[in-house]
Amino acid sequence: MFEINEIIIWLERNPQWIAIGIIGASFIESFALIGIIVPGVVLLAVISGLASTSLSVYEVVLLAYVSSFLSDVASYFIGFSLRNSLTKFWPFKSHPEFLINGKRFFKKYGMIGLFVGKFIGPVRPLLPITAGSLEMNRKRFFLIEIFSCLLWALIYTVPGYYAGQAVVTENTNLLESIWFWIGIIVLLIFIRYLSKKFK
Repeated sequence: MFEINEIIIWLERNPQWIAIGIIGASFIESFALIGIIVPGVVLLAVISGLASTSLSVYEVVLLAYVSSFLSDVASYFIGFSLRNSLTKFWPFKSHPEFLINGKRFFKKYGMIGLFVGKFIGPVRPLLPITAGSLEMNRKRFFLIEIFSCLLWALIYTVPGYYAGQAVVTENTNLLESIWFWIGIIVLLIFIRYLSKKFK
């Protein structure tokens, strides 16, 4: 199993691969068969900080957005294609509760749950594959994903990006930094509220 610290150190030494790192971390975090186990959000936040020296914030958000969207779409089509035999494949064969919890959450909250679930760690990688296995309307799925993936990319890359920039930039405006961190705290409180509300 790979170590997050080793990846970060390697990317620091090879900044030309940072864009690939953002794409990989975003894809892994959202992909049904990997995101359940690998903590991609932590990796994505750190890589976004490293990216502040070589990429613009718009490029970082765009890379994370597109990668996350494609990951969710791939998960949806896997769920749809294997809807009658999904429980026979890893990791659902060893942990059937993953799929059971995903279906329970999806059936309880529906389209709103699909949007909100993007920001709740334990169910995030489960919902697209669950939506596919339950044959959710594709147009509705894509519409929700277009907006939820964008908001997700903003929340999980922008703070790390500007935190990394603040470390390497000497002329950081203190007032701007204060408002920035207030915004981060508010977002974290909001995500925690959603996690409790949509349990």
